[in-house]
Amino acid sequence: MKRKITAFALSITAIAFLFTSNVFAADYSIVFGNTPPSIVNFNSPLSTTSTSGFAAVNSKWNQPRAVGTNPHNGVDLKAALNTSVYAPYDGWATGITGAGSYDIEFLVDANNNNKKDDGDYKIRFYHMNSREPDGKKSKGTLIGKSGNQGTSAAHLHFGVCSTTGGLKWLRNEVNYRHLSSTNWNSGKDLDAYSVVAWNNNTASFTSYIRNDGAKEYFSEVRMYYRTSSGTWTDGGALTRSGDVYSYNFTGKVPSGTSVQWMFRMIRSGVSQAAFSPAKFYQPNNNPNASSYPYEYWTNTVS
Repeated sequence: MKRKITAFALSITAIAFLFTSNVFAADYSIVFGNTPPSIVNFNSPLSTTSTSGFAAVNSKWNQPRAVGTNPHNGVDLKAALNTSVYAPYDGWATGITGAGSYDIEFLVDANNNNKKDDGDYKIRFYHMNSREPDGKKSKGTLIGKSGNQGTSAAHLHFGVCSTTGGLKWLRNEVNYRHLSSTNWNSGKDLDAYSVVAWNNNTASFTSYIRNDGAKEYFSEVRMYYRTSSGTWTDGGALTRSGDVYSYNFTGKVPSGTSVQWMFRMIRSGVSQAAFSPAKFYQPNNNPNASSYPYEYWTNTVS
């Protein structure tokens, strides 16, 4: 699979548009990224080992929500007040001011050389009720206690991120694929879309949400594609087989054509859509409604 990232400058522009139940503004600030700079095998932040502590997921990364950040910029895990939170990998913990007074930014030691030379590869923990002293932490070491700071119900918000050029939230699933299917479904419970693939002219991906631990499917997943930087073609709603959606481009564009594609996810009862690849905070549900370039995957039709 190939993926193309187009470089461009964006200003933060608010364009108001009305939905049936809420009024949102298309922000167009870039708050999402994609795969982190390297893939490592994380523990659950609620466990000292790789085989326990996989709490229910209350809200997934890039999941459309009726309230709060939209789409969701991290993962919310079910965690009672003062639940122990552990380092999911070796790295350095630093106290920050996020959604609470004891929140943590964790620099990942991805190459395991005990040096801060892995680039901007971080994890953020929000709503913390307490934290351990700053410094180097080994995988599975206590770093603090969960809380309800800045929110009405106790839970743990965590997510992989980059802070270079502004805070951008990255996919979580790729760092948990090594786990057995019983642990967050090998990471698929963490992100609104996962296991994106291209094979024999067919784009496929896994997509569903978690609502306070309960599994729910999107009311609609829709394909958009184009062969240049122009208008997006509405490819229609996709059909689902189990957790997997797929779309065959054979006959859609001529053989040998490079096609740019993305899909839109609509959650029942929530006006705001989410897209894959994720990029904007509160994106316009219609990618042709704005001149701001949405992110996309790129593959060649054979």
